[in-house]
Amino acid sequence: MHRIQRWATIALVALLATGCAGTDPDGAAERSVEELYTDARSSLSSGNYSQAVERFENLVARYPFGTHAVQSQLMIIYAHYLAGQHESAIAAAERFQRMHPRNEHVAYALYMRGVSRQAQGPGGLGDLFNVDANLRDPEPKRRAFADFRELTEQYPDSEYIDDAVERMEQIRVALAEHELYVGRFYLERSAYIASANRARTIIARYPGTPAVPEAMGMLAESYRRLGLDPLDEDVERALRERHEVPAPELGGR
Repeated sequence: MHRIQRWATIALVALLATGCAGTDPDGAAERSVEELYTDARSSLSSGNYSQAVERFENLVARYPFGTHAVQSQLMIIYAHYLAGQHESAIAAAERFQRMHPRNEHVAYALYMRGVSRQAQGPGGLGDLFNVDANLRDPEPKRRAFADFRELTEQYPDSEYIDDAVERMEQIRVALAEHELYVGRFYLERSAYIASANRARTIIARYPGTPAVPEAMGMLAESYRRLGLDPLDEDVERALRERHEVPAPELGGR
């Protein structure tokens, strides 16, 4: 009986040792934090993003405190983004914000959260067959816009502000184009109230974007089809005068 227990104990120890070896392929337990960080950066530079993430995560697990751990968590966000793993990048950014709410690099995490959401697409068959961007769900872009706006409001002196403001304008243009696409769909199917509503949304929410002139024409046509001549005349007069509403200042700048 004692012999069986002894062999069972030996087997368990061997199993645990094997398991530990399998989860530490780079021998992280025996290496300095500087060495681990250098190796992880090397993987990132060579384009091996999955290995980079794994190595940065090993570093954080081995040395959870200090500058290298914080920097590694930021690099995990970046590596996921470069790999096209946008959901993972967003999750890593949110995790960093929760763990380090007062860290000076929270602005970067928030910025990358917005960048990753802006880059989100349907994936799969949508990318394979080059699906029109206007057919894609605009919600990730709306959330990205909210992230960038939060960045401009909370960190107005951040080095990422200029790019964030530029991306906000890109998103405005894309969202306006999406509304225009949907408006055309309704207009072609004689759903004139729906097409008019889409056109009015573009004019009200996305002034100054390239979609506005066509939206005004769509609004005029929708009202004409609905028999609303007085309002139609007002819209067409504004269109003839090439009325343009200036774009709002973004990010309080």
